[in-house]
Order: sequence, then structure tokens, then C-alpha cells
Amino acid sequence: MSNKDDTGREYGAYYARTRLMSLTELTECMYRVLTRSADSVTVPTGTEFALWHNGEQNIVVKVMNLTDEFLFIAPGLYTYAAQELHDSVEEFFEKFNWTHPDDGLDRRFFCTVHLLSEAQQRERDHEPGLFLSAAKS
Repeated sequence: MSNKDDTGREYGAYYARTRLMSLTELTECMYRVLTRSADSVTVPTGTEFALWHNGEQNIVVKVMNLTDEFLFIAPGLYTYAAQELHDSVEEFFEKFNWTHPDDGLDRRFFCTVHLLSEAQQRERDHEPGLFLSAAKS
């Protein structure tokens, strides 16, 4: 987070450029930037993303087409590269967000990042893309 105002909120680097967008518009914008921009997040070749916006303040990011060899050094324990990928995806989304150091619930949106294992990808039909709730935000 880079900018702070008199309310105590801290604003991400891209907040000012996107402040007038609804969360639906913002989710669409973040998906476009994430999937088209070489400098947004460095990912292994073939990596795909799915963004789910529930119509409220929640955005779920699914990172797919990763091998278990890339993801885990032991069951449930990420490799350094996988943890770095997870953290860089989170950091990317925080650039569009605001937070408040004294109030964990005072955020523009809440983002959850999931790096899907091979088994998780087989269990469900995970498709890359942008998925928006019919609810208005």
C-alpha cells in the first residue's frame, strides 16, 4: 500500500486510477491486467486464472495448470516458487485495494488466492475466465 489519507486508510498503487469503478468493473479490469500484462505477475508458462466475484466484497482467484511438483515439497507445504507465486498474486490485487491498519474489515474488497493442485483441478471442472455474480455491486 502506498498512499494514506486522513481516515487512516492506505491505498494501493492502482487505487486512484480505479476508484470510480464498481467492484464488478474492477474485477473485470483486474482480470484483463492479470492475464494480458507481462509485468503484472510472473507465472509459469501455461498458468491460467479464474476470478470469481460474488457481487459483494469478495473476490476469489484460482490459479490453475500448475503441477504438484511445482506446488509442493511435502503434502500441504508449498515450494518456495509456489509461495512466491501466491504472494505475488496477492500483492497484485492489493495494488487495487485499500486497507485500514486499525480495522481489518475496512477494505475495498477481500481477495482469496487458491493455487489449485492437480487433484483439485480433476475434482471439479475448473475453467479459466471471469465469473461474476448476478448481484449488483
